Amino acid sequence: MGLKFVWGMTGTGYLIKESIDFMKTLQEDYNADITVTLSKEGEVVVKWYKYWDYLNEVIKSVRVEKSANNPFLAGPLQIGKYDFLLVCPVSANSVAKIVYGIADTLITNCVAQTIKGSVPVYLLPSDQHKEPIMTTKPDGSPLILKIRDVEINNVEKLKKMEGITVLRDFKELKTLLIEKSQYKQ
Repeated sequence: MGLKFVWGMTGTGYLIKESIDFMKTLQEDYNADITVTLSKEGEVVVKWYKYWDYLNEVIKSVRVEKSANNPFLAGPLQIGKYDFLLVCPVSANSVAKIVYGIADTLITNCVAQTIKGSVPVYLLPSDQHKEPIMTTKPDGSPLILKIRDVEINNVEKLKKMEGITVLRDFKELKTLLIEKSQYKQ
């Protein structure tokens, strides 16, 4: 049996396709059991980028937020029914909520409750480096985004929080998950 984990996605277009492609690789090559959960805004953005059908082709268990505790994932995460919680991409809004202890969305509540159960939490924020990020518009054309100081400061606070590992980039995320998958096999 491979890894069993929850992959959360929030409302940012950063790394959506790369994330889904890697989910597919983890399932096919490492027998990973992945439950994807989307915040309400995550669902909006995935659909806007036209990756909704692709996500549902790759992942059999896609759960969309109805409230902060529905679908009920926080409890199973907290008691270790999953190996860990990964959230990628994490929007600046979700980072700010996590940093200030606001657990009013499915993703932020899952983060809070997972930490309380001493289950690992891995986050890859979209807005964490001072230099502008290159992402894409829904039509595939390039989009350069300037990152604000408030977002950098919130990520720095996030890095100091107990129970959270902040991943620097997608390469680090891939390395982490492949290593965990190889260990689990």
